[in-house]
Amino acid sequence: MDATPQPLAFKDPNFGVAEQPPLRLALLPPETVQSARRDGSVANALIEDLTISLCANRTVSIVAPYTAERIQASKDKAAVLQQYNVVYALDTKRTEDSLFVQLIFMPADEVVWATRFKLDANAIVEQRTVISTAIQRSIIDKISVSTEIAGDFRQRPEAYYAYLHGLTGLSTLTLPSIRKARKYFKQALEDERGFAPALAGTARTLSMEWLLTARGDNELLLHAERLAQTAITKHGPSAGALKELGVSQLYLGKIDESLEALSEAEAISPHYADALYSHADSLVHASNPAAALAKITSAIALNPIPPDTYFWTAAGASYFLGEYQQALGYIDRMRDSRPASRLAAASWGMLGEVTKARACRLRVLKDNPSFDLNLWLEMIPHKENWQTELYRDGLLRAGF
Repeated sequence: MDATPQPLAFKDPNFGVAEQPPLRLALLPPETVQSARRDGSVANALIEDLTISLCANRTVSIVAPYTAERIQASKDKAAVLQQYNVVYALDTKRTEDSLFVQLIFMPADEVVWATRFKLDANAIVEQRTVISTAIQRSIIDKISVSTEIAGDFRQRPEAYYAYLHGLTGLSTLTLPSIRKARKYFKQALEDERGFAPALAGTARTLSMEWLLTARGDNELLLHAERLAQTAITKHGPSAGALKELGVSQLYLGKIDESLEALSEAEAISPHYADALYSHADSLVHASNPAAALAKITSAIALNPIPPDTYFWTAAGASYFLGEYQQALGYIDRMRDSRPASRLAAASWGMLGEVTKARACRLRVLKDNPSFDLNLWLEMIPHKENWQTELYRDGLLRAGF
């Protein structure tokens, strides 16, 4: 679902109208009709049953099964879903004897609910009713909880448009892209003051800039913390705002407060992969790399084509577990591994590969000529001193 957002949803003639139509929901079958027939799968029939059942509910407007099947077969599902103004998509996948389903809030590309059901061919008639009822109740419950958020996106199209462009900019870990994203979030806030998603997005850009510049400018983090708190005050606790609050607090050295905010974010949206990733990152700094690696593995399972930051965090957890080759393996999976060059240098250093370690060191100094090892180690918060010393050892071996 990682497509570049397009403003197709603004073609909806109902924007700005006092009474909004029901939110549109598409239930995507796990297979094409041809594949289902060939494999004798009942999963598609189950989703069609569910679609028909939900048509009686006035909370949502349902995309017809034929169109849903065409969307599932398209090369760019996210773009087509936006074209048809779909706010929620139930994406499904059949694996052997199980059916995996996840409900995605499309404007924020956020998984708000997911589960897995076993498909038993011998009892499928009874199961279809049980599973259909269970999924239906979960969908309606989740949509009811997030109706206010969805309303924000539908009633503020200009702010939404700018916000989506900002999200696109965050997909690349470079200062120019992050600062460009911040300009779009600022534009969204000019269109709609107090627009909580844009406040949280701006907070994210500030924390990311602090991390990439490695200059110890805590004003960036304090500003990020204030913006995240403002988003929570204006909109109430949300997984996105709590996530950004936890990230800023982590780098401010408030590790316990960070873990508390991220635990709350995960409790609100347990299948929100970005919240799990941020929680994992804080667990690394809380001197619990084993728990961190388990959590970031779960985040990658939910978001199997993840941003580079996921692999960066997995590499950090691996480093502090003494799994230096594994850390380098995660770094190699990044599309752009330059931001992780410090960690790569330390990993090669611990493996005794001096030439490779120093090549990574040169890359760090090329991107940040004023990099100061002692200042950096003072900036990075670790709950237990052994982490700082282990990182120092690797960096010293790399020639810093």
